[in-house]
Formats: sequence, structure tokens, C-alpha cells
Amino acid sequence: MNERTEYWWVRHDSEIQPAEVGFVGGIPVHFRFIGTAGRVQAEAAELIERLPAPPVPIFKPQVPAAAAPSKPQKSGSLLWFIGILLLIFVVQCSGPIFDAIK
Repeated sequence: MNERTEYWWVRHDSEIQPAEVGFVGGIPVHFRFIGTAGRVQAEAAELIERLPAPPVPIFKPQVPAAAAPSKPQKSGSLLWFIGILLLIFVVQCSGPIFDAIK
């Protein structure tokens, strides 16, 4: 038989509270009020309404791959250096170029 746990509004001793309800084969067997430790037999309670499922993370946790260490990319670092120099040049010269275009 399959066992599952669902969350329901439960009436017990004239109080309605959210509870974690344990089902075996589709039949409620026990419940536990959320925030308490003890379990109560399901015959002592009335199920009112099912609560929505708890939120599930959208992004699954990524497992870091144990890849072999890669070689450093020397050509990439040179490309970054040239790009930063070009960016500095554009920032320094953009004022006079803009004034010349005006």
C-alpha cells in the first residue's frame, strides 16, 4: 500500500487547524497539527479542506561536476586586456569626438 502525506484543514475538539495528514491506501490514518510533536488517530478528526501543496523550488540545485582541471586560457586573458584598453580609450576620447560631431 502506498503511504503519502498531505496537508489539510482539520476539525478536532471544535477547533479548525492546519494539519499534516498521513494516508495509507487513500484512507487517512493519523494527523499531526503543524507546529506540534504528537500524532492523533484520524478517527478523532474531520477533514475540512485540502491545503495547497508546499512550494517547490523552480531551479533544481546544481551538482558541481568533478571535471578535470582545465588549462589556463592565455589568449582569453590577452583579449580581455585589449578590450579594457579599448574601453578606456573610448571613454577618454568620447568627449572630444562628440564635440567635433556637434
